[in-house]
Amino acid sequence: MEKCFVTVTKNLTKSIKFVTITKGKMGNYKKHLKLAKEKLDATINAYHNKQNTVVGDLGTKVIEQLIEADAARNNEHFGDHQSRHEYSNEHYPSEINKAMRKIWFAYGDLGYDGINGKRAKVVIDNLKTVVKFFEREFGVKIYEKST
Repeated sequence: MEKCFVTVTKNLTKSIKFVTITKGKMGNYKKHLKLAKEKLDATINAYHNKQNTVVGDLGTKVIEQLIEADAARNNEHFGDHQSRHEYSNEHYPSEINKAMRKIWFAYGDLGYDGINGKRAKVVIDNLKTVVKFFEREFGVKIYEKST
């Protein structure tokens, strides 16, 4: 395990944040890809069953696992959400980051207003964009059923 520090500036104040980047076992591409596929399947099933809060929750987990799978190809693993966001911003095109943000933000909205099927649809539509991107990146099919 390797520790490094990052200087974070917020509202004109500086703080030091320690970020843990694990090398080795946790950086397992196949494991994270399998988890992403499983969570994607469950997300789509939840959408069809109108379990909107589940769609928001699992949609976020799908993205996290896809980012972890990609990072694992470089033998990296992130232990926190902020590190995944930073990795995403540094490694993916802006339209992919925009789609991911819509999913991340919908997660919070669906948690408070789970009856909103429109927000769940936003998650599904943006997951399609993100999944297609990673399918091209990885050269594998991540989801084979149509939504």
